[in-house]
Amino acid sequence: MSATAIRCREYAASQGYEVAATFPDDVSGGGDFMDRPGMVASLAFLRAQPDENFVVIFDNLKRFSRDTEFHIKLRRTLSDVGATPECLNFRFEDTPEGEFIETIMAAKGELERRQNRRQVIQKMSARVKQGYYLFAPV
Repeated sequence: MSATAIRCREYAASQGYEVAATFPDDVSGGGDFMDRPGMVASLAFLRAQPDENFVVIFDNLKRFSRDTEFHIKLRRTLSDVGATPECLNFRFEDTPEGEFIETIMAAKGELERRQNRRQVIQKMSARVKQGYYLFAPV
């Protein structure tokens, strides 16, 4: 079991929640959440049980989404299926101030993701110029 799964299970136990299912998701939080197999599976699980109200636990807000637009869409989608997100290191609040802070945190995650992408491209380009081959031979 991963450290993330352990942390999430410990959180669930501390809140008195029964774990109904787990959906590991190792895909980056950038872009459309429907491209993430774990998210697709979790949403299918939630939609298959429309009369239940589940709590969906994320270990880190950056794992929720690193794209502001899709963060907001994912929050809306979870709400539409009757699920409440909870996070180990962030408190979701349905207040104007809470939603503002959440949007800022989502935008910060997107900024970091995009800056990291730029840095990787710059460094890879510099390595190519130095004559290094960047990919494993096929």
